[in-house]
Amino acid sequence: MSRLVWTKPWYRSRGVWGAILGVAGTGYGLWATVLPCGMWQSVHNYGSAAVTLYAAYLAFAGRRTASQPIHIFWRHQVEVHD
Repeated sequence: MSRLVWTKPWYRSRGVWGAILGVAGTGYGLWATVLPCGMWQSVHNYGSAAVTLYAAYLAFAGRRTASQPIHIFWRHQVEVHD
């Protein structure tokens, strides 16, 4: 059985935001490695790990609860199978 649904815009997808935050968390962690050793480097490393973990959770939750396909440029109707 199949039905027609509208695709949703990319910015409404938790999976896409999880991927974006994952890239940001990784970049933040790489930036934190150039800081001098000490307490602030540890704070930045933990912050980077927290952002990356939240991004992984967001991407996983977004994939598990996805009900509509996404499209990057414009919305259109697609056929989905139940």
